Amino acid sequence: MPIFYHSNFDFVRGHRYCSNGGSHNFFQSSSFYTGPDHSNSEPLPPTKQDFELPISAETLRISCPGSSFYSGCLEIKQSDAISDFARVEVIVTKYTHAIPDITATKIEEEEVACIDISAPEQTFMPWMTGRTARVDVTVHLPRGTQNDQDLPLKMGNFEADLNTFDVKIDNLMESVEFESFDLSSSTGSFRVMGIHAAQGRIQAQSGNISGHFSATSKLSLKAMSGSVNAQSIILKNTEPSKAASLNINVMSGTAKAESITLLSDLDSGGNFSLKVSSNSGSALCSVIFAPVNATIDMKTSCNSGSSKAVLPSTYEGSFDVRTSIGRPSLDSGNPNELDPQGLNRRRQVQFRRNVDRFPIGGERSGWVFWSRDGKQRGSAEVRSDTGSASLSL
Repeated sequence: MPIFYHSNFDFVRGHRYCSNGGSHNFFQSSSFYTGPDHSNSEPLPPTKQDFELPISAETLRISCPGSSFYSGCLEIKQSDAISDFARVEVIVTKYTHAIPDITATKIEEEEVACIDISAPEQTFMPWMTGRTARVDVTVHLPRGTQNDQDLPLKMGNFEADLNTFDVKIDNLMESVEFESFDLSSSTGSFRVMGIHAAQGRIQAQSGNISGHFSATSKLSLKAMSGSVNAQSIILKNTEPSKAASLNINVMSGTAKAESITLLSDLDSGGNFSLKVSSNSGSALCSVIFAPVNATIDMKTSCNSGSSKAVLPSTYEGSFDVRTSIGRPSLDSGNPNELDPQGLNRRRQVQFRRNVDRFPIGGERSGWVFWSRDGKQRGSAEVRSDTGSASLSL
């Protein structure tokens, strides 16, 4: 049976009141609006709840999938504490007494430890036309546990199922290792300073995703009516029989993977699958480093907008740049590029098709390789239906 924990609210007026008699400065973040700005409205005294979630749990979860009459922010930070628990702080700010109660409850069931935030479903009421309420959830991860105080902190799965929340993640790239993270929000955006996991997934229905990411198995970033701007991605292949994969998919917006570093601890150089696509915007996939002898299968595509991809000189395999309306272009790189293996080989580029269709559209396809060893190391496809498509090798 699930175990429910209800903690009493502490009322805050300028300071947080702590049960030990101390007080701390209270920082009020900028408010979210669900309607016109009633600048004269004053918030009611915020209410605060504190919880602890065990680091040893297989899954830590923050859940708020319900009512949409309020907005909020989930922030994930790391403290200097040595503890077996993550501290979760929930602050609720209401702008009118008419707002129904918004409650936070701790639920522990089997291997899942969850903070559930809920409020009654409401039909439209007059108070919904102005400021309603805001919920701020802050997860403070410890620096280490009692049994393992060294960085990085080893975590299991972290999940967040949110409705109207933005998500902000501090730079945890070097200090926390998640087994996985799975984050979704209906109307919020994601700003990630740095996060690393074996596999990760972020999905935004009507918000943007931006930041810095690292994964050793799989990374998926999806936005329905927003953009994805992955400013840097580290993808490491550690399994010889399975490719490390990146999938960025946008329905209405721009899809960008600006700076991808591919790493491998395998003798083969690694196996990687990269897919970046946008239905109604531009797409960019830029790999700045890949190991020698890596197998890279890359697809960058868009229906309306420009599609662009960049691969390092270590890439070997086929390429296909194609447009329906627009011009394809291929930059085959420096013909005097130094052999990455130091064997004084010359880089070879061979064309299969080099076609310009009158008056618009065309194709550039062929192969690039350092040696004729008969191995097909990868494939690169860049496509656009109603814009330009370009590939730099």
